[in-house]
Amino acid sequence: MANTINSYTGNGATSVATSRSSQTSASNTPATTADATPSAEVSQKVKISSTAAKLSSIGAELGRQPAIDQAKVAQISKALANGTYTISADKIASGLMQSEQDLAKIGIE
Repeated sequence: MANTINSYTGNGATSVATSRSSQTSASNTPATTADATPSAEVSQKVKISSTAAKLSSIGAELGRQPAIDQAKVAQISKALANGTYTISADKIASGLMQSEQDLAKIGIE
């Protein structure tokens, strides 16, 4: 199948000639030992913010919870089948506002 671009017809990458030299650029050469080895006197520390610590804790707790609350699924399925499932816009709005406030407390907007 031929490709035509700006009056040039080719058949993909095979119609393009390329040549590469065997020369190595300076960026491909390995660094010297002096450049690559950090000084023994330098110490690096990582400090985890309180927000990151909270998120880690929340993530660990969520990891221990089941992915799907089967009892809740069964309850909603039964209500749908019976025609008794109701949607409360007030509950949804309240839940969204609470989530927004909780995220603002830990600095996520």
